[in-house]
Amino acid sequence: MHKGEKGFTLIELVMVIVILGILAAVAVPRFIDLQSEARESTAKGIGGAIAGAANILHAQYILRGTNYMLGTSEADTSTTSVLYNANISGATVTADPGGLTVGGGAATVTIDIGGNTYTMNFTVGSATEGPKVKYNW
Repeated sequence: MHKGEKGFTLIELVMVIVILGILAAVAVPRFIDLQSEARESTAKGIGGAIAGAANILHAQYILRGTNYMLGTSEADTSTTSVLYNANISGATVTADPGGLTVGGGAATVTIDIGGNTYTMNFTVGSATEGPKVKYNW
């Protein structure tokens, strides 16, 4: 540089662009991964709400003797509103028709969020045990 001239050299400008490119290459995958983590967290939240509803239904069975089946309306205590009319924005929740019944059985609940499917299994060993949840993700 000549005396009195101010500014950046071409090498300095290229180095800044290279550094910005490296930062962008590292940051973009992290932001993309946040979307999948958010979907998974949403599915876990929905699954937790369903697990809580299933435990409440089982407690009602123990206290009052009312039968239930998760995901259908074939019982004294209907769970249709829990699964099918849950009004969860951006997610679809379904359960297998076999359902989770008092004294045994199993149910699979499927949660679809933006084209990503998450499933969870419910099992009951005996009439006194509440539903056990296994997340398949």
